[in-house]
Amino acid sequence: MENTNRLTDRALLRPKPFLSSEESKRTKEEIDSFLDAKMEEWNDTVPYARHLEGSEVNLPYYKQTLVEHAWRIRLMRTAQANALHKITRINAEAAQLYAAYQDEEMLHDVLFLTDAEKVGLSAEQVFATEPNFNTRLLAGYLYFVAEHEKPLGVICYSYLVEYTTQTITPKQIKAMSESLGKDLIVGQAAHLNTDIVEDHTQDMWDILSLFIESEQDIVDIKRYMAEIQELLKMFFVDLYERFASEAPQAA
Repeated sequence: MENTNRLTDRALLRPKPFLSSEESKRTKEEIDSFLDAKMEEWNDTVPYARHLEGSEVNLPYYKQTLVEHAWRIRLMRTAQANALHKITRINAEAAQLYAAYQDEEMLHDVLFLTDAEKVGLSAEQVFATEPNFNTRLLAGYLYFVAEHEKPLGVICYSYLVEYTTQTITPKQIKAMSESLGKDLIVGQAAHLNTDIVEDHTQDMWDILSLFIESEQDIVDIKRYMAEIQELLKMFFVDLYERFASEAPQAA
């Protein structure tokens, strides 16, 4: 009997992309429109959805967002490194691009810790604070998707975050520079600057599009993004319920 190759890794092959350049552009516009509608839904259904864009900031609420951002980046880099391992077996070009993205994002928890320190939270205090249950659920979801479904779902998280950050965060940074003071949000401003200057939204689309191999994948992208938004929504609802009773305070 003839011996055959038992390896199942596909990354050695360089298949032609399912989407042409024009089709990729149209599909990105379709996904972006889907996310725009999701952001409108978010503003309508999540309490305090635009709180950080206001003239006053609830300081306990704000402090907890910094704690959670630091933890989420810490947990996500582990989950995404796990996904990268899976990606290397499927598409070498996508793995290279995703590794470069992780290289740029890997230590951004430090930026949020910098701002946390300016409002009285040391790195040790942040570390001593257990991440929100919903933050842990999100990390677990990404592990499940990578292990039992497809890495595409993990990349969807990064695309959703980068697209919404590019859309929403500039307004938050502008408002907080007035409500809190520019010197208190240096880390977050630097984080936003990296995302925009490096055009992480386009970077993530370049990766995501390499994983679109059928029309079903486009359907699944929307499903993953809707599920991820629900997990994030649970976190922000919990945050509101814990801190909204506090009177808004200026730093």
